[in-house]
Amino acid sequence: MIKKERVLFHFLNNWKSALTVSLVSIPLAIALTLASGGTPTQGIITAFAAGLLGAFFGGSHFNIIGPTGALSGILVAYAINNGGATLPLVAIISGVIILILYFLRFDKYIIFIPGSVVHGFTLGVAFIIGLGQLDNMLGIQGKVKVESILVNTANSLSLIADTSFLSLGLFLFSVFFIIFWNKKYPKLPGAVIMALVGILVVYLLKVTNSPLHITSLGDKYHDIHATLFENHFNNYKKLNIWGSNILFVSSAIAIIAILETLLSGQIAQNMTKIAFNRKKEVLGLAIANIGTGLMGGIPATAALARTALNIRSGAIHRASGLLNAVFVALIALFLLNFFTMLPLAIIAAILFGVAIGMVETKHFVHYYKHEKVSFILSIFVAVVTLMEDPIIGILAGTSIALIIFVNKISVAQSEILLWKDYKMTETLLSKDFMKKESVNSDIIVYKISGMLTYINMPSHLEMIKRIKGNKFVIISLRSAFYADSDGIHYLKEIIEILKSQNDRLYLSSVNKEIEKYIKEEEFYRNKLVEGKIYDRTSDAINDIMANQKLE
Repeated sequence: MIKKERVLFHFLNNWKSALTVSLVSIPLAIALTLASGGTPTQGIITAFAAGLLGAFFGGSHFNIIGPTGALSGILVAYAINNGGATLPLVAIISGVIILILYFLRFDKYIIFIPGSVVHGFTLGVAFIIGLGQLDNMLGIQGKVKVESILVNTANSLSLIADTSFLSLGLFLFSVFFIIFWNKKYPKLPGAVIMALVGILVVYLLKVTNSPLHITSLGDKYHDIHATLFENHFNNYKKLNIWGSNILFVSSAIAIIAILETLLSGQIAQNMTKIAFNRKKEVLGLAIANIGTGLMGGIPATAALARTALNIRSGAIHRASGLLNAVFVALIALFLLNFFTMLPLAIIAAILFGVAIGMVETKHFVHYYKHEKVSFILSIFVAVVTLMEDPIIGILAGTSIALIIFVNKISVAQSEILLWKDYKMTETLLSKDFMKKESVNSDIIVYKISGMLTYINMPSHLEMIKRIKGNKFVIISLRSAFYADSDGIHYLKEIIEILKSQNDRLYLSSVNKEIEKYIKEEEFYRNKLVEGKIYDRTSDAINDIMANQKLE
């Protein structure tokens, strides 16, 4: 009884937020699915099926799963070549790949795609979405689409003389209305208002037999019908899975979907202070994509804007996401005829608003001011995403970011202490040490920090070649926490060089993690026999000073 009361409590306290999100989800799902190369019906199926399964099986109480702009840039290029009817298969394969990544705990490795690459990719996709709406914005119909967004843009601009000023005017008014309305009344998005206004305008034009005509969704898609399932399996028989690039596209979709979903979940957690289960959320995403694909929908991921709206509208439990899917189904089944009158110019305006919302200017400003390399990388990824391909953009950006990262960690992380006349005279970091013309002291303490690997030890090797002609050199390994066989080989070489270039060499602060790698090495055993290994650097310095005074 208590459980039933609790369920009733959650439904009663979340239906308002669910209804609000559903009113946004339908026009956005239709618009984003069209931008992905699919049909309005596929969009509604995705909003229902993915939304329901994601809310039920996911690890976040607030994520709203559905069609998103982040995926549309990749999907539209694939759909142009292979047909929108194959997108459900992409969803199924993407879901299976996400399921595999779930078992591999891929969410732990998502950090390898840096923020600069993600923001650059998002900027590129935003341009793809925006430019992809030129036809609907200008009221141009019947133009054949090709894979290249730039070619499509050029073709649209070549037909600018055929512009419908009614469509263009409606588009411009809608864009400005949505932007300003969202700033003033964020709890009820302007997209909902403009969608209802647009439907009403088209309805009035029809019933009054007005000579004015605004192209609507029903004019372009004559077979829109109220259903939550479409059978596309016959379309897959003609598809060459190995030759159609579907596995490559599905893999990219899977990775981006996980990234977007975990990011959305984290933002929701920050907004509500209610933790989400990352691993379970990936499982829910996998089930949502497989389910929506089987139902006839397209690939889906968590939608940042709809998730934020869900929270701002008062959601306190996953019941809001479940009810949102139910409301989407009810509206689609009983009110779909009204949505066929939604003007394409307003769909273009909604998508244009989505594109603008995807661009987080503050990140680019921060990169420009503080991280020029990250700024350049973001712009590079955006350009490649726009001009070549979204998948190539994110892969190229991640590869370059990895090279930059490896280059940074290849620089020796060390601190050098210089002693003269029994007093420490100077403390230098690696970069300052390399600037000194010569180094000559009674005692030099060389502290190796971080890892001892093939990546960074060559940099240490270059530095210690400058340490020569000193009485005592101490190598401290307290801040070293990992070593590989190549790193140990370099350490052995460093010790040999320092011994040959200076009077005496000591080791200090060898922590247990490093000791297990070097305890069998000859140089370490020799130092033990000679009594030149100390637990603390200060002990080594005190012994050196005591012996020097005795001498």
